[in-house]
Amino acid sequence: MRCAVCGAGSPRLKHHVAESEIFRCGRCGLEFWNPAPGFRAEEVYDAAYFSDASAGHGYDDYADLESVLRLNFARRLARIPRPPHAGRLLDIGAAFGFAVAEAHCAGWDATGIEISVAAARRAGIAAPGRVLVANALHTPFAAAAFDVVTLWDVLEHLSDPHAAIAEVARLLRPGGRLALTTGDVGSLAARLSGARWHLYTLPEHLFFFSRRSLRELLGAHGLRVESVRAESSLYTAGYLVERLRKTLLGKPRTRTGAWPGAALRVPLNLFDIVTVQAVAVGSP
Repeated sequence: MRCAVCGAGSPRLKHHVAESEIFRCGRCGLEFWNPAPGFRAEEVYDAAYFSDASAGHGYDDYADLESVLRLNFARRLARIPRPPHAGRLLDIGAAFGFAVAEAHCAGWDATGIEISVAAARRAGIAAPGRVLVANALHTPFAAAAFDVVTLWDVLEHLSDPHAAIAEVARLLRPGGRLALTTGDVGSLAARLSGARWHLYTLPEHLFFFSRRSLRELLGAHGLRVESVRAESSLYTAGYLVERLRKTLLGKPRTRTGAWPGAALRVPLNLFDIVTVQAVAVGSP
């Protein structure tokens, strides 16, 4: 068993989560679990993933989060420097197309890809004709086709981090920019939460990145990290209650959107989710 980022051997067992073992690389800090033989990550993302959390993963109602998600995407996009020309942007893991719609509204020539056929079909409401069904590891675009590639809470879902970032590097023009968000497994919140950290959501999350592992991964593909920041985001009160039940009480995820006040927007920063921006500078 070797680390999927730095290649170091002999990772140590750290936690048992959902009847699975999570291992930690002693060199770069990446954490991961080993799915059973025959596990296919893409099969997780069916229609129920976005509408029924009773199975222990996915969302109660992803569509119901549209307002807060679009606000968060708009804030993130506003922090990305614009190229002098009309910029092309690709959102990987576009889900219902909310980030693509926000990018289009902000003046980007925006496209998205999504592995879930059900989600891509639903994206036709927010971003008509702009979200394609495709695998993030093998996209249908020419090299150097984009000025910006975004992966909002997506990298941890992808089965091969190096293949994913190699594809991002291929897609970016020289000087192009990658922007992503993902959990920080080395954060205080993650360490205090232990095995109940709210981002230990299996089977959809395959990897849990440290800041060091992110820098090593991106640098290996000619992407120079410019910033790594823990930024606040907006959440609905219902979503936060669902996550707190899991983290503090160890309770399975249940539907929480029906009670009064569940739709209330709450700004929060636990400093355990980082936003990374990196620039394509060519071969490392």
